[in-house]
Amino acid sequence: MSSPLTGLRVVITRSEHQSDALAAAFLAAGARVELLPLLEVVPPADPRPLERAATELALYDWLVFTSANAVEAFMPLTGGALPTRVRVAVVGPATAEALRGFEVEPFLEARQADAEGLVAELAPYVTRRRRVLLPQASDARPTLADGLTAAGAEAVTIMAYDKRLPPEASRRAAELFAAEPLGWVTFTSPRIVRHFAGLFGNDWERRRGELRAVSIGPVTSAELRRLGVEPAAEATRPGDEGMVAAVVEASRSGR
Repeated sequence: MSSPLTGLRVVITRSEHQSDALAAAFLAAGARVELLPLLEVVPPADPRPLERAATELALYDWLVFTSANAVEAFMPLTGGALPTRVRVAVVGPATAEALRGFEVEPFLEARQADAEGLVAELAPYVTRRRRVLLPQASDARPTLADGLTAAGAEAVTIMAYDKRLPPEASRRAAELFAAEPLGWVTFTSPRIVRHFAGLFGNDWERRRGELRAVSIGPVTSAELRRLGVEPAAEATRPGDEGMVAAVVEASRSGR
C-alpha cells in the first residue's frame, strides 16, 4: 500500500537545526523532501539586556516563552535553575519540549498554540500587576505583551534572538527552482514567508502562482496572503504532524 504523499516533492524552509523532525514526518508519509533553510537564528547584537534579565529573574512572577528558539537563547543564561517563585508558560508542544530539555516543566502550556491562545489562558493568573518576562524574537508581534498588559500584568519584553537569511539560501533556491515549478513549500513563520519571496526579487509576481504553500497557522497564512499567495494547506493543529496532515488532506481533495 502506497504512502499518502508518495513521490510528492516538499521543500522545507525551517532553519537547518529545526528541520529534522518535519522532514522525517514528510518522509514517513512518502514525500520526497528537499531542504531550503530560510532562517538562521543569531544572538542579539547587544546581549547585555538579555543577560541582565536572566540575573534578575527572581524579580518576576512569570517567565513566558513563545518559541523553542527563545528557550534555547535564554535558559543557558539562568545557570540551569529558576527561582522557586517563577512560573513558566509556553505557547505550545514544541516550546514545551525545548523547555523540558533543560529539566523544567511548564506550569502552563497554551492549548491554542499562538499568542492569542496564550493570552487567554495566562490572563487570569497575571492580574494585580504580576511581573511577566517575555524573551522574544526581534520581530515578535506585540499581541502577547499588549494582551497581558490589558489583563493587568507588568509585561517586560526582551530580545532573546534575531533572525537572518542564511547566506547560501539564494544559491540553494536556484538549484531547487531553476528548472522546476515552486510546488509544495512549507512556511512556519511570517519571516520565512518574506525571505522566500525576497529570493525571487522582481520575478516573484510571475512565479508566485506556481507555489503550493503549506502554512503552520493563521499568522503565517496572513503573511502569505499579504504577498499574494493563498495557502494550499494550513495546519489545523500545532506541530509537524499537523502540517503533514494538511498536505495529505489538500492532496486528496485536489487542492
